[in-house]
Amino acid sequence: MEAELATERISVIDADEPVMLVPEPPGPRVVSRFEFNLLRILKFILGQFPAEQATGLIQTRHAPAPHCLSRNCVQLVKDHLSKGLVQYLVRSGGWRRDRFLNGQKPVEGRVWERLPLQIRQLTFSRHPLTFLIWLTAERPTDPKETWELSPGELTAGDELFFAMALDAIRSPMPDVFQVFSGKPAFRQNPLCWLFSPADFARAEQPEPPVLAGYFKGTRATILECLQPVLHQRWVRAERSKGQIADWRTLRQYGEAESITLARFLAEAGLIGRTDLARFILKTAATILGNAELTPAFWTGGLQGSGPPRLADRLEAQRAALALPRHIETLQNWDRRARTVRHFDDEYASSQLWLAEWEAAKGDELAARARRVIDLLEPLRT
Repeated sequence: MEAELATERISVIDADEPVMLVPEPPGPRVVSRFEFNLLRILKFILGQFPAEQATGLIQTRHAPAPHCLSRNCVQLVKDHLSKGLVQYLVRSGGWRRDRFLNGQKPVEGRVWERLPLQIRQLTFSRHPLTFLIWLTAERPTDPKETWELSPGELTAGDELFFAMALDAIRSPMPDVFQVFSGKPAFRQNPLCWLFSPADFARAEQPEPPVLAGYFKGTRATILECLQPVLHQRWVRAERSKGQIADWRTLRQYGEAESITLARFLAEAGLIGRTDLARFILKTAATILGNAELTPAFWTGGLQGSGPPRLADRLEAQRAALALPRHIETLQNWDRRARTVRHFDDEYASSQLWLAEWEAAKGDELAARARRVIDLLEPLRT
């Protein structure tokens, strides 16, 4: 079912020209050894090849990249990209019968029932393929040839692919992950930040990319599908803070998360796509569901006396509570939605947020968030 959807509802762009997916001829496609390794790395990124085998492929320098790839290889890359990314989005949440805004009206159904074809199509530039060629030919931690690109050249499909690539190598190849997270294709990719702001926590002030593009068109469709995945990742990130022993690390993680939340919520409120912040509300419901929660949930793992200055120690602890601090924005949306009148254009969308807020018992969550913050604030006096 999903593969059928993939072939019918996706087009692949190569060199700025649309290429229609056509039935493959009978029999296996013949590729070179280099191309075979490239395809295995692609399948690893798509979650279809074991990480332990992919590690050896990626961390080994192979023969120099060929001047060009065979037609068989290019067609297989297109096929794997189109089907693999669509299957990922469908399995992540696109299969669910859900309600999201289409214009100012809530529409219910699976993603292919809610939205027209033109905003469900993923397109790809040449960049995923050039990245795969470089990754197959080079050892990323010690390359002979560098690979860089401008993030402004990426399509929505490209950004999803690179976010999946960074996610795939995080655990099995931390040294390669460190190399990738510093490259613009990942560091300035909004999806990478939404998956895990902590990946880009640095000594300097974190600077997430512009997120406005993810509230319309194909990118908004991607966010709709990824709501369950984002919820799981943010819950895991919140729970992991209590295991961080280093004061500086906790502060950096919290600051990266806080600025990501601030920018995402500001854009969502401005554009009127509060429904795409559902994963944040559900994360708050999961974490703040415990009425006895204290700041120690986020800061209990800290060891030692911390920075010499009291102000720095307080800032580290305050940064860790990024999620509770941003619940107020969600509550403000609730208050504003209650003022929208029946004949206003925003009435239907406001009612959708009110339903989300009430289902999550938002007022209770906001009260618990304030209580947790108040428990920490007296330390500042």
